[in-house]
Amino acid sequence: MNPPTESKLIPPYAALAAELRRRIVADALSAGDYIGTELQIAKESRRSRMTVRRSVQMLINEGLVERRPGRGIFVRAQGHETRHIHMLAGNLLWTPAVRVSRAVQERAQGVGIDVTLRDACGSIEEDVASIRELPTQEIDGAIIMSQHCASFNRALAFLVASEFPFVVVDQGLRDIEAPSVVSDNRDGGAQAVRHLAKFGHTRIAFIGDIDASTSEERYIGVRDGCAELGLPLPAVYDIQCNDRFADWEPNIRKSTLALLSTSPRPTAIVCSCDAVARHVYRVLADQGLTVPSDMSIIGFDDDPIAEWVSPSLTTIRQDFTSMGHTAMMLLEQRIANANTPTRHIRIPVTLVERESVAAPPAS
Repeated sequence: MNPPTESKLIPPYAALAAELRRRIVADALSAGDYIGTELQIAKESRRSRMTVRRSVQMLINEGLVERRPGRGIFVRAQGHETRHIHMLAGNLLWTPAVRVSRAVQERAQGVGIDVTLRDACGSIEEDVASIRELPTQEIDGAIIMSQHCASFNRALAFLVASEFPFVVVDQGLRDIEAPSVVSDNRDGGAQAVRHLAKFGHTRIAFIGDIDASTSEERYIGVRDGCAELGLPLPAVYDIQCNDRFADWEPNIRKSTLALLSTSPRPTAIVCSCDAVARHVYRVLADQGLTVPSDMSIIGFDDDPIAEWVSPSLTTIRQDFTSMGHTAMMLLEQRIANANTPTRHIRIPVTLVERESVAAPPAS
């Protein structure tokens, strides 16, 4: 048997990287000189886009070249390092997305990474399309706010198959091998129950969108918290919102009215987010009930509305700054080394006590 040849020992992307190095030296290219786009290099070298991407990334990691979004690959000045990533948000009208995006940009600036923020303006279809386009962009990676739907998960699976570096925020990934950052939602649910129990509540309900993995985790935390304290299992009302950016009010109203019609009815409600709690406030007011005299309420997120509503809302605060910083850190690791072990990080949450919880009304 003949010994393996050198070409068989060297991966295609490493061989192409060697060719590009020789080209830079032979043509005496200087810092800032244009090499080409990944598509041009693929055509000239007759290699696949994925092979080109990996070879270019190899040279970027060596400090030899850099990507410039929308322009192509350039020789990099010695000692200069620039990375370019996209931050994808489904809707920047959603306060958590804004806060995470700001934290991502804050850390990125400190490590020499340029961030382009892309807002799908509430369109799941546009967001999914943007995700699928990521491997064709002249960028090093992406941080993606979760959408909690099947088409979003399929798009993430596509990115994994494309070997594109990314991190997902606000979703604990289960069947997708990619880094993720999410709040400790179960602990948040359990904290809410323990707080209500201190005031004497034993009949607790949960209202939220159980299809979203984060909301499901919050409900599990509420359920486990009740079991831990020997309380009855919580009544659960699923508002069933297939469209993350649709108007939830009709479904929340229906669930709240159903809850109020039970006997004996719950004396406290844990809502999957502060936006749900705001709508529950309105339904209770329409029924002549007051918070917290007739019903105690706890939200989740600590959005600005938690302080704006009256009475102010007791809620579980998510640390969106830590989530953004952590996501950026994970992406830096994945860009530097594609073989970095996949990590799923949970960020601690904190209960913020305000005015919406009191002792249950006398029976």
